[in-house]
Order: sequence, then C-alpha cells, then structure tokens
Amino acid sequence: MPINTPEDGMTGLANGFIASLSKADRDLLEPRLFRLRFQTGDVLANPSDESRLIFFPVTLVVCVRFADRGGGIGMVGREGIVGLSAVLGEGLDDAMEATVLMEGGWTLAITVEDMEQVCLASPTLSLALLGFLHAYSSQLGWMIRARDRGNFRERLCAWLLMLHDRVDSDFLPLTHGSLAFQLGVRRASVTDALHVLEGEAYLRCSRGLISLMDRAGLRRSAGGSYEPPRGGNAVTV
Repeated sequence: MPINTPEDGMTGLANGFIASLSKADRDLLEPRLFRLRFQTGDVLANPSDESRLIFFPVTLVVCVRFADRGGGIGMVGREGIVGLSAVLGEGLDDAMEATVLMEGGWTLAITVEDMEQVCLASPTLSLALLGFLHAYSSQLGWMIRARDRGNFRERLCAWLLMLHDRVDSDFLPLTHGSLAFQLGVRRASVTDALHVLEGEAYLRCSRGLISLMDRAGLRRSAGGSYEPPRGGNAVTV
C-alpha cells in the first residue's frame, strides 16, 4: 500500500524526466506533486485502479507486464513516468499493470486531472511527454523482440542491465524466484543461467543478492536485447 512521506528537501529534480524539463515547465508541475512510498510487490497501476494517479519514480523501479500473464515486457525507474496513458484516454492500458521491484522506494505523483491542466498550459511539456512515450515504446520493442527470439540468456542479461541503470549500486537485491516472476520463466531456468554468468565472472550471486562484477561483459551477452534508458539519472555506458 502507498504511504505518504513528509518532505525532506528532495524535489522533482530527483526524477530524470522532471529534471530534463525547462524551469518554466518544472514550476508548473512541481507544486502539484506529492510523495508516496511503495513496498516490493505493490501494484502502481492496473485495470482496477481508481486513484487516477501518474507517477514519477525516484528510488523505486517497476516492472510493466500484462495483468493476466507472467513476464515483464518493460521497466520504468527514476528516468521516467508510470501511468501516463491515463492522460491520453480512458482504458488505453487496461491490460497492463506496473509492479514495484526489489526493495520498493518512493515516487512523486500527480493526479490525472492536474496533469491534464499542466499539459493544456504548456505545449513544451506536452511535447516532452510525447518524447518519453517514444523512448518507452522503443524499450518495449526491444524486450518483445528478445522474447520472440527465444534467447533467454540475452533477455536475462538485458533485464539485469535495465535494473542496474535505475539504481545507485552494483548490488541488486534479487532472488532467483523474483527474477523468474519478472521474466515469466521457471526458477530453475534463472538459476541455470545465473550460474553460467557467474562462471564467466560477469556477476556474483549470494542469498537474495546479485552483484554485478563486469557490466561490459553483461552488455555483450545481452546483444541486441538491451537498450539504455533515455533521460537523466541513468547509466548509458
């Protein structure tokens, strides 16, 4: 469940999309934002959600997936936005949900009604939102392509890189089971693939933790399945 958190001096600049806006657009947006904290496994947005909120993650990362089947097809963290389709029209993403990963975290949020008012007041902000949607659609395309090719090793490496892009540590608090859920595969498949990657010294696994040792090696293994996030506060090497 979301928890309101008090202000502690952090602003919208902690989210890469908001930081990329002009000062004028930030000044329009930031007074309407409030803070929420979510725990691992919480659902930010799904078909039954009536809160009508749009989220600008700061320390949390979400897995975007079809609500009626396993396996993530996209990821959003501090570089982006969750729930933006609510501004574009009712029911556009009825089949999708966004689930909080790893250790949870906090996000900035705005009501759909306030977001609509800000968009009407600023054409440049509206264009920036379209730019994010384009980048996000590209990410979905890469991940769907990876699933269609059936190369699980590539897809696992790409997913680990995407998680790493959105945190400030080389240590990812992940279990084999949680990765299997995110990728829609058997736990044994994840365990086998991680053992191979560990043998190649790309990462190290311990109980509930995956440590990235060689990001460049993981990126080579991901092949064409990985695309770095576009926006601020993201790894782009």
